[in-house]
Amino acid sequence: MTGINVRLVSVRRVSVRRISVGARQKGHMMVSPEQVGERYLAVHHRMFRAVNDEMNGCGLSMARTKVLRRLHEQGPTRQNVLATDLGLSPHSITDIVDGLERLGMAERRPDPTDRRAKLVAITDAGEAGLDVANATREWLLKAIFGALSETDRETLLRLLDALDEAAQGLISAPATPDVPAAVLA
Repeated sequence: MTGINVRLVSVRRVSVRRISVGARQKGHMMVSPEQVGERYLAVHHRMFRAVNDEMNGCGLSMARTKVLRRLHEQGPTRQNVLATDLGLSPHSITDIVDGLERLGMAERRPDPTDRRAKLVAITDAGEAGLDVANATREWLLKAIFGALSETDRETLLRLLDALDEAAQGLISAPATPDVPAAVLA
């Protein structure tokens, strides 16, 4: 019989919204990285849903818009290249291209360099849909980020760059963060 050790952990949900700026500035309240992270993820999720819902309302999801934008900018492309460039699985890119094809916004064509392969190309309807999607996306981003002053937007960009750099470091890090890289080698 194998013994099982169980360690109880108490988790308390903390609302960052209730922490006033004045209290933080006076040093009365420390804000943990976990609190900031949870708040960031919640806001990101809400903003993503708002943008994607509005994009769907104009006829294209954000994912479909990204594929059309890529086809518009670089011309006919193989599906596997689209998947790699956009960080999508082969199944996901197939679903997106199938949907765009059903809407008449993209088409699969033979690849002149390899008769076994197909290229995905944007159609005239896809160009028109992309114009509407781009205008909708631009309006949404102005509505959301226009709520910030120019100074706040500059600060946000600086902070996002720092967070992006930290996240990129984690992506290339070993899967076991508690073990130094030298031990894994």
